[in-house]
Amino acid sequence: MRSLFQMARLGNILIAEITLAAGIFLSQGIFTLRGIAANAIAFACAIAFGNILNDIFDLEIDKINRPSRPLPAGKISVRSAKIFADICAAITLAAGFISPSPTSHLLFFFALLILLFFYDKNIKRIPLIKNVCVAILCTTPLMRSLFLPQANFHPIYTAIGFAFLFTFAREIFKDLEDTQGDLNAGIITIPLVVGENKASLFANLLLLFSLFSIPIPVAIGWMPRSFLWTLIPLIPSFFSLVVFRKKNNTEPHKNGQNHPWSSDYFF
Repeated sequence: MRSLFQMARLGNILIAEITLAAGIFLSQGIFTLRGIAANAIAFACAIAFGNILNDIFDLEIDKINRPSRPLPAGKISVRSAKIFADICAAITLAAGFISPSPTSHLLFFFALLILLFFYDKNIKRIPLIKNVCVAILCTTPLMRSLFLPQANFHPIYTAIGFAFLFTFAREIFKDLEDTQGDLNAGIITIPLVVGENKASLFANLLLLFSLFSIPIPVAIGWMPRSFLWTLIPLIPSFFSLVVFRKKNNTEPHKNGQNHPWSSDYFF
């Protein structure tokens, strides 16, 4: 059981739940405890499904690059992992029966499970598209708040936009750290296609664009002026991140296979 929880990555689930709560708070929509419970259960199980499936598809690669993971270490069988993944998928959809809006729940989470499956199976080996896919997946807890009655869409659109840009940049930085491992595994990433310098420049430009876009929601009336105060902690965080990434990229890294919700979702 411990191995299954390790494969599910509980830290990633916690991050998604916090993001879901943030989206509900920002939307100021009408919510019920049943709705919150349904979404919390569904996201937890969907993330577990995606992460376990990722380990199943990457078993042969992990035997070389990450032999201590539960599957390559033999702590759990592939059959048991598949069964647990199927159970997680079933619970994700079944949670819709306690949701106030079961139809929208089933449609939303069915689409999420399909996207997770194809990401793990094929998409994560397609440069650029896989980065965009991860960025979209990481915003889905925020997207769910758009379905709340009387939700204020503007704060959610703003949060989704910045979360997408930051996650997109983060994924490129992760690719930069894993270039040798990805090359050995046959995974083609942006740094391997355009070169590490150009990929690093692109990721840094994405971060800069995100920072200097913060006044836009205020200018068009989507967010209050107090939103500009977010620049105060973000600017030094941005420069410390760039310095850290440059230092980190000079050190060797093992291949850390990408899975949609990772522990560094927020910078």
